[in-house]
Amino acid sequence: MKPTQIAARSALVLWLGLACASARAQLPAPASSSPRSGLPPAARLADTQPKPTFPEPVVRNRVVQDRAVRIREQQVRGATTAIHVQPLHGGPSYSIVPPDVSSSTDPAHMQGRMQWTLGTFR
Repeated sequence: MKPTQIAARSALVLWLGLACASARAQLPAPASSSPRSGLPPAARLADTQPKPTFPEPVVRNRVVQDRAVRIREQQVRGATTAIHVQPLHGGPSYSIVPPDVSSSTDPAHMQGRMQWTLGTFR
């Protein structure tokens, strides 16, 4: 390479370095100057969200097991939303879909429906 080419490339590199440095100096200050900057972004975002008017629903997961089966029950706001039955000594597991109690309170219509999973797609 000729000395003039080397000098031209050196000047170009120097000019690009100065341009980047001046552009970086014009950027706004990082958010680290705020007192809550040590928190993760999700926590900072949660602080800016309005508080909900209604509390979160109470969700309870209960597991009952005996020698033959394991039963997992999920309740939301006191109402049973899902029941899963797993036989411990063979046999397919199944779910019981509880009835919609808001539609009828007649005991004859308070039976759940059983559902078996035949296969899954991935």
